[in-house]
Amino acid sequence: MNLSSNQNNLLIELKHIELELINGRHQHLRHFVDQYYCYKNNFVKRTGYADWEGIVWNGLVSVEARALGDRKMVVKEHVVPLRVVTQLLIELGNSQNLSCMTIATLLNKYVVFATISKREDELLRKNKLTSSMPKGYYEENDFLYNNLLSRYIATGIVLEETK
Repeated sequence: MNLSSNQNNLLIELKHIELELINGRHQHLRHFVDQYYCYKNNFVKRTGYADWEGIVWNGLVSVEARALGDRKMVVKEHVVPLRVVTQLLIELGNSQNLSCMTIATLLNKYVVFATISKREDELLRKNKLTSSMPKGYYEENDFLYNNLLSRYIATGIVLEETK
């Protein structure tokens, strides 16, 4: 099997996650999840390592962050908080469906990054949405139900997709 370096690294990260879940370990999931995202989305340095800074200003960017245009004034963050993603991974790990394929499916759906201003980050913090989704995300009749952007909608943060 002749895989590209990115594909090979992506599979390694999935296997790391699978092994962590099988062994009931969760403390390193953030690293493996973020590495997976970088390799999947080609945020990779010439050296072959994941490019964390490459994520900033790519994908979802708040209107406010874009207007600031200053890296020191913005943060990159998980659209669905990593605590929520970790809980979903743990639930998957406790099921009979755990495999690299099911892990990849979950990560591809829930792991998205956004660049927001530090003021907006504080707004999420004040609304206790730094590590959780709003209640409406879980309530079927709510307009936020299953909307991955619900934390931003609930706090009035406007995001734009970049190319």
